[in-house]
Amino acid sequence: MHRRVLALAVLASFACGGDDGPGAAASTGASLGDASGASGGSAASDGSAGGCDAPLLDCGGACIDPQVDPAHCGGCDAPCDPGLACAGGSCTVACGAAATRCGDACVDTQHDPAHCGGCDSPCAGSCDAGRCVLDCDEGELACGDVCSNTSNDEAHCGGCGNACSTGQPCVFGQCVATTLHHLLITGQSLSTGTLSDVLSAVQPYDNVMFVTGVRAGGANLTSLVPLVETSNGVEGETIASGMANRVSDFAAADGVAVRTLASAHGIGGQPYSVLRKGTAAYANGMAQVAAGVALAGADSHAVRAVAVIHGESDHNLGNADYDQNLLQWQSDYEADVQALTGQTLPVPMFTDQMSSFTALGSASSTIPLQQLAAAQARPDRLFVVAPKYMLPYVADGVHLTGDAERWLGELYAKAWYRVLVEGTPWRPLSPRQVTRQGTTVTIDFWVPVPPLQLDTVTVTDPGNYGFVFTDSSGASPAITGVQIVDDDTVAVELAAVPVGGNRQIHYAMFGTPGAPAGPTTGARGNLRDSDATASLAGYALANWCVHFSAAVP
Repeated sequence: MHRRVLALAVLASFACGGDDGPGAAASTGASLGDASGASGGSAASDGSAGGCDAPLLDCGGACIDPQVDPAHCGGCDAPCDPGLACAGGSCTVACGAAATRCGDACVDTQHDPAHCGGCDSPCAGSCDAGRCVLDCDEGELACGDVCSNTSNDEAHCGGCGNACSTGQPCVFGQCVATTLHHLLITGQSLSTGTLSDVLSAVQPYDNVMFVTGVRAGGANLTSLVPLVETSNGVEGETIASGMANRVSDFAAADGVAVRTLASAHGIGGQPYSVLRKGTAAYANGMAQVAAGVALAGADSHAVRAVAVIHGESDHNLGNADYDQNLLQWQSDYEADVQALTGQTLPVPMFTDQMSSFTALGSASSTIPLQQLAAAQARPDRLFVVAPKYMLPYVADGVHLTGDAERWLGELYAKAWYRVLVEGTPWRPLSPRQVTRQGTTVTIDFWVPVPPLQLDTVTVTDPGNYGFVFTDSSGASPAITGVQIVDDDTVAVELAAVPVGGNRQIHYAMFGTPGAPAGPTTGARGNLRDSDATASLAGYALANWCVHFSAAVP
């Protein structure tokens, strides 16, 4: 353009006979200046002189377009900031063909979640081809404009749009219309309340048992009566009342009603082989199920769970397959209950860890580890509620007091309600990951209610708060310190870097053979969470760390 203007100026000079005197210059300046015919000096001041055709400006001897030139945007010597272009005489963002200018930014409206399909059209998730797409976590489905866990979402139970009726929880992807929730209790002597004193002699809610009592047997199950604990001279309080009454209290606080039928069919002193499917004890359990269906009347009956308190006899037998036995036990109950009743609801199993192996003459046991392993193998069907080392025992150090039975029942109630009414997962206080750097072993925990605490008042310190480190060196480094480093992490400091193989960190796994179980003797530890859930009987319902052994890298 500059060359064209200069050429025109040359032609103009020829047309005037080549006169290049002052008069000619003034005439040319007037013709190329502003329309007012101002003097050449006035025209030069606004950049229009110097031989540039409008709308070009003469900026330092060059003809520029102030509408698009980023060095002279809107006027001479008015540069745009780096990264900006000049459009319409204003500095602005310049976007390519695949982008759209939204404010001061160039965006891809096909994929930008803040401008999906157009400027200022945000998405809750991601943007694909100009349309919003929800980014749901693993286990969730995109239902309309929300991500739903269809296993416990009453608005989308089992699938998008499947809404439960008012008051019905969504559990395991099914709406629960049950009004009579049957809890089966099995195991050995701790499940039947051996040596415990009776505490729960009055029923404060609408929970029931068979007329034959909590230890119902398999015959004469002809009516339902209020759930209370009774003594037969040897057996007294069970977990039934503590569990059922605490569940009813939870439900009342949430504005729902849960009525429990509790019945036990365990046998003291017997291993899994005498309690499993095909035994008299198991048959009594199925008789209780059938009677529950027959007596429910206007109630909708379903067996919601089996509670198992067991493990001592299998410890004595050295049962190395106990974890598989538990899994089979749960599977058999679920299949047989569903076949007998026609219910489609699953029948999960809740258990606790045996903590009395020292009282049985052993320094350690694999049974608590196998109980934990079974729950980890089927986290949707088998749940470890708690260990039992923090509970009070009778003099033999094996059986629980009446308070301990009721206390344990309330601990079962917390896990039961979490899973079977709220429909959310339950994990006890247990290790999630173990790492090591030098002499420091770090353990991250699943913590139901953070933060972690080391409680030496409820449970006396057995040494290093119950933690033990071992390896195959024959001279494992000693533990020199244990401390909580954040809400869910414990650091265990060793005296030296371990050199042996098979490195393990243990908790509450060792004790003196012959020592009674309980909070001051036996295998125990001091680690618990900060759960302040209220107890109907005044117990502290914090979650105590499970017995465990975990590999150390």
